[in-house]
Amino acid sequence: MHDLHRCVMMRDMKLVLSQSHQNDPTRRDTEQELVASLLMQDRIEVILVQDVAKLENESTDALCLQGIRGDMLVVAWHNTVDCTEHLRRLGIVGQFDGDTATTSALPIVLPSGQYDAMQRRIAFLDLISITDPSNARQQILTLLRAGKQKRKTILTQTDHAPVNLDLSPAKSVKVMPRRSEEATTLDDLDLLLDEMDGANL
Repeated sequence: MHDLHRCVMMRDMKLVLSQSHQNDPTRRDTEQELVASLLMQDRIEVILVQDVAKLENESTDALCLQGIRGDMLVVAWHNTVDCTEHLRRLGIVGQFDGDTATTSALPIVLPSGQYDAMQRRIAFLDLISITDPSNARQQILTLLRAGKQKRKTILTQTDHAPVNLDLSPAKSVKVMPRRSEEATTLDDLDLLLDEMDGANL
């Protein structure tokens, strides 16, 4: 599974699995079963990368992580503090779970249309303390739902922001005269042309 690198878009929160660099059959089986269940049962696509602790900044997997937009759930064989440091080393920015610094909650896409990665949430799940893949799957689903609900709440609040309406008096509009319902006859047109000719215009 370590040769699989899938940069795919999913719903609101992207799911990233950082695979263990250890040649451990138990961890490998856990990863395979977890990904299979998420894909087949829940139809959730997973972004697979090598161990974030071992990634180089210019590696394909690092570039894949750097290209992810929006909220992210990182499932790894590291605790939250260590995983946060590994991602920051790779240039990943956002509001990491466990950070004490708080910033205002804004949507990922700013009104100007510019993407603000500093406003996205990055959550973690440490696989070391989880022995059963089915338990890991349930925790992942819970975290994804929580992330989706949080983002939906933020977007709903911003959707109802006051709208600046222009209440100034409307510009005057020149009213065009209504056409006569009776069609102008050819005789009338002939008379008009004769008058214009006589005026030497």
